[in-house]
Amino acid sequence: TYSGQLFNNFISGAVGGFIGTVLNTPFDVVKSRIQGAEKIPGVAPKYNWTYPSLAVIAREEGAAALYKGFVPKVLRLAPGGGVLLLVVEATLNAFAKALGPPYV
Repeated sequence: TYSGQLFNNFISGAVGGFIGTVLNTPFDVVKSRIQGAEKIPGVAPKYNWTYPSLAVIAREEGAAALYKGFVPKVLRLAPGGGVLLLVVEATLNAFAKALGPPYV
């Protein structure tokens, strides 16, 4: 059914948004640490490069620290991924109906 297809698209997009957030959050935490670090002339910053910073945070604060801010981010991006996929599918269907063959 059409509503079943919409639901399937929404769930697929939400799962994709969740997985993307799981993979991206540690890098987002590191980015925030690098950007927020105070620049002191002549002193090497604690967070300088991405992968060494991942290791420093995991070693000093534990792996859970790499997921600070995960819940609000996933609550925003998972449904957003679902809505995005719904909009893409609806737009593709609208263009296919408006343009007809060979776009159907």
